[in-house]
Amino acid sequence: MRASLDKVRESPQSTKARILLAAEEVFAEKGFDGASTREIAARARVNISSLHYHWESKETLYVAVFERIYQQLFDTLQDDFAQPASREDARAVIARAMGRAYDFFADHPTVPRLLMRRIMDADGFAGVPARDAMGPAWKVFGEWTRGFVGGRMSERDVGFLMLTVQSVLLVVMLDSPHVAAIVGGSVKQAAVRNRLRTQVIGLVETLVGVH
Repeated sequence: MRASLDKVRESPQSTKARILLAAEEVFAEKGFDGASTREIAARARVNISSLHYHWESKETLYVAVFERIYQQLFDTLQDDFAQPASREDARAVIARAMGRAYDFFADHPTVPRLLMRRIMDADGFAGVPARDAMGPAWKVFGEWTRGFVGGRMSERDVGFLMLTVQSVLLVVMLDSPHVAAIVGGSVKQAAVRNRLRTQVIGLVETLVGVH
């Protein structure tokens, strides 16, 4: 799987990459059970035999979609997490890391919808392969968070912090009428996007205790 994703990163316009992007969109809209490889192939503008040549099954595609997202997040954030030397340093780290995470989700609106559906759905693909795709990434981000807070939080509190931040990020990106009414507009609007970005950063500062 890693070799396949490396090829996608090297050739973002390739058939394999187009299929993966189409799969991300369809899975975000319909979940694992509701999606079909034929619909993904049609969205990618390839025939079904080409899809199965590059990706052997719907399951393989589903895992690859999540692995790609978490790799993108890792690449975006890997230089930001470190144990801060002071409160001011902690605020600077949070501003960089959460700002970049926020911008990633805002610039890739399919991703928060897909992750929210993964959290909510009890679909037919809740088994080991999905855990294999999501578990390692969650572990890495957990290690980053524990290093950042420097032992000031229990393991349960670290997990709750991560879940809270993830939930807020995903919800504000949904851009539904309900969310827009609560936050005062669409995240697609520059003023709303910038205000929410500042508020998310401030929330994390408060949760970590460096506000």
